[in-house]
Amino acid sequence: KRSIGNSLLHSRSAFYSTQSPNSITKTCEVKTAIVPDIDGRQKQLMVVDTPGFFDTDICITNEQVQQIIASQIFTMTSPGVHAFLIILRVGRFSPEEKNTVDFIKKIFGDGAAKYCIVIFTREDQLDEGQTIDDFINRSDELKDLIQKCGNRKFTINNKINGEPLDRKTKQLLQMIDRMVQNNNGNYYTNDEYQRIERQRKEEKAKREEEERRKKKEYEHALVAK
Repeated sequence: KRSIGNSLLHSRSAFYSTQSPNSITKTCEVKTAIVPDIDGRQKQLMVVDTPGFFDTDICITNEQVQQIIASQIFTMTSPGVHAFLIILRVGRFSPEEKNTVDFIKKIFGDGAAKYCIVIFTREDQLDEGQTIDDFINRSDELKDLIQKCGNRKFTINNKINGEPLDRKTKQLLQMIDRMVQNNNGNYYTNDEYQRIERQRKEEKAKREEEERRKKKEYEHALVAK
């Protein structure tokens, strides 16, 4: 999960990554970088790594993971999110993971599914001659998950690096950009995001008003002298 975040950010160390099968993410963490978009223009990309459902070793429930994400993510990503990336591993899909989109909906609302992409890591572990569609079709639960995400899926081999990894990363960024375009270029927002944005604007207006007041007081003090 973190290695994909590093690839998107064109960095090897933005997020600390390990080969351990257990989750090391206990809280939401955000990193940013300047990357090229589909048209080759530079843009700022923000990636947020969250605690994972079903794969954490920190002895908390999925409901607690949901609470951790909900308490942090909105402030980090306001005014909204362009893409939710659901990271799964080839060769390992538990029946519970089919509920991943439902957990996302509980946090962000029903409309979030339009912004989801399922990414399968360990592409190299597919059986010889097997495609990712073959792997997906073996599980009704997995097929249902992919369908909920508009059949948007992507595979990556964790062992590649250099130019092959750069090509894969570019393909993923292009898929994200196409999804954003299909959503009319809009980020996903909801009532909570809008509340936070209103609060931010109100706080900014108060700061600006306070700065103007202090400036006037300072100018009056100079005149009085």
